[in-house]
Amino acid sequence: MSSADEDISAKKHSADVKKASNNSGMEAERSASSSDDGESAEENASRMNSAKAFFRAMYAGDDVNAEQYGMNVETVRPANMQGTCSGCANLSSHIDQLEAKYSEMEGLYKRMAADFENYRKRVEREREELLGLGIQKGVEAILPALDDLDRAKGSFNHESELAHVIESMKLIADRFTKCLEQLGVKALEPVGQPFDPRLHEPVQQVAVPHLPEGAVAHDLRRGYAMGEKVIRPSLVNVVSNDADEQSNMAGKDEAEEESSANKKDNSESSES
Repeated sequence: MSSADEDISAKKHSADVKKASNNSGMEAERSASSSDDGESAEENASRMNSAKAFFRAMYAGDDVNAEQYGMNVETVRPANMQGTCSGCANLSSHIDQLEAKYSEMEGLYKRMAADFENYRKRVEREREELLGLGIQKGVEAILPALDDLDRAKGSFNHESELAHVIESMKLIADRFTKCLEQLGVKALEPVGQPFDPRLHEPVQQVAVPHLPEGAVAHDLRRGYAMGEKVIRPSLVNVVSNDADEQSNMAGKDEAEEESSANKKDNSESSES
């Protein structure tokens, strides 16, 4: 090591020792102030000596332990400085505020959960009530038609005329249709209308010369709609005159094949 480096190291060591001495002086002043609170001069001097020895060993580079020098780290601070530091006090206050806010938010969450559960139960109850009212309204609407059916059933017997029974059934069916119309349900009238997959359910294709191609030929089961919503589509037959022509052509081809086969058989039998 050069002489310049040795000088720098010596200056640094002297500065550290001076700093330790200053710290020791500060500890002495604190100890003096604490002696006013009841500590004896001997105890103060002993503690100061221990502190000086501790700092000397520490700055000498030794592995030191404060308890080896009679220093209790829990009581190093003077009595007038015992307690929580300002930073710890602020942190503790902040923790208390966070805990209070957490408790408030937890209470708010529980109240919201309870309100939502009450709302869900109320909506479910109202839905069931509305559903019951809708069923009641539908039953009340068809009761007149059922009354007509009961009267007709009581008045008919084995001696009743067939024409009278048929006429009564038609009147009752019309009454049922009017009752459904009061509920907003109307029967679909598909015959002659262009086929619509939203309203009609096809069963088969038939040939009807007086109807256009793709029109509804027959209503096999009546369909119903409520406003724009289809409750049940109509079962229908759809016009397809091309299909009839193809079936006729197939029949002609089969007839021609059968006729040629018969002619061939006759010629073979005559030759024999």
